[in-house]
Amino acid sequence: MPRLDNQKLAAAKLWLISPSPPGGGAETPRDLPYLAHALYALVAVPSDDVERMTCDEYWRVYVNPSWLEAAPVSMVGAELAHITWHLLADHANRARDQDVDRSTARLWDQCADVTISHTLQPDGLRPPPLPTAADLHLRDGLSVEEYFAMKSRLTTLAAKDTRPLGPGEGCGSGADGIPRRHELGPDSDLGAVSQVEARAVRERVAIEYREQARARGDVPGDLLRWIEQTLHPRVPWQPLLSGAVRRGIGWAAGRGDYTYQRPSRRAGSVPGVVLPGQHRQVPRISIVVDTSGSVDDELLAQALGEVDGAIAALGLPGSHVSMYSVDAAVHVAQRVRRARDAHLVGAGGTDLRVGLKAIEDERPRPDVVIVFTDGGTPWPQTPPPGAAVIVAVLGRVGWELPRTPEWATRVECLVG
Repeated sequence: MPRLDNQKLAAAKLWLISPSPPGGGAETPRDLPYLAHALYALVAVPSDDVERMTCDEYWRVYVNPSWLEAAPVSMVGAELAHITWHLLADHANRARDQDVDRSTARLWDQCADVTISHTLQPDGLRPPPLPTAADLHLRDGLSVEEYFAMKSRLTTLAAKDTRPLGPGEGCGSGADGIPRRHELGPDSDLGAVSQVEARAVRERVAIEYREQARARGDVPGDLLRWIEQTLHPRVPWQPLLSGAVRRGIGWAAGRGDYTYQRPSRRAGSVPGVVLPGQHRQVPRISIVVDTSGSVDDELLAQALGEVDGAIAALGLPGSHVSMYSVDAAVHVAQRVRRARDAHLVGAGGTDLRVGLKAIEDERPRPDVVIVFTDGGTPWPQTPPPGAAVIVAVLGRVGWELPRTPEWATRVECLVG
């Protein structure tokens, strides 16, 4: 394995974090001390498969020894800053959230590099190959997801680049989540940064960057957004709620029973014996809506809309959805085609035990129970028999939300 000039790598890291003297030029240090924790967490690995420098998800940086030997310290520092921001921004996991695959990895890498260009430009650190928003004919300050969505819409299916990724192509799996053949696995004895350790590094860098940003006042908007998301993460509740509903319905739909009304197609293999076929009934859903005065009507409407979307996507007939309007008593029990069509009454106190008891008495019993509440209610000791229970807790960011039973899947639906 070729050897790296570790002294030059160390010099490049010091060049990035050391104070810049007054009137310094292009080769003077960059005074970015907040990057220190990230830079010194990197694990350098020599690799002739890369042109300059790439990274994997475990904070290993793959460096071409020949390029490192020939490049000035300032160029090495700029590449280190570029790669480090891929890792700080968690571009690999974000790429997976966008279903980036080998056919779209080049486009994602390009969009991720645009956001890093905005970060590096004020300090004169943008490596020449990195594109800018102007190069893509897009406006500044957007997130990588926004750039990716825009460019994906402009790229026709026929124009997509389906060529296999080369071993050193792009910025590595640390930028797009797609492993390259030269990258080491998670169990390599050369060292790795775990997800927990990476999270701690990001938080430390965000805190120190925020302190420096207050003094500078020229931080790009996407970086301020990164700081806020790192220190105060907000996971969109809409996909969590719809995903929980789909999983619950899928679990119920997978439970079948045997019936002689529909003989098995394999009966011919056993002459003279009638084998029962399998029957899978359409899952039944019951929705309990807390209509006490403390529930936010606007947020409730949004949450019901997510449930409608999940049910519609699964093709579940509306006649199998029952709605219960509950505060301290059960006011309305009705079958609806869409959850948002329900007639809700109430606005008294809250005791959802009566609603869940009504569901237990329902015949046939539901397979999935979805409860919408602000959480300020007593709960029964056990769930309705045979049902998967999802509790959508409605509230606002910063509120301390009440606990929900361990036997239920909890989804916090919050607005600012």
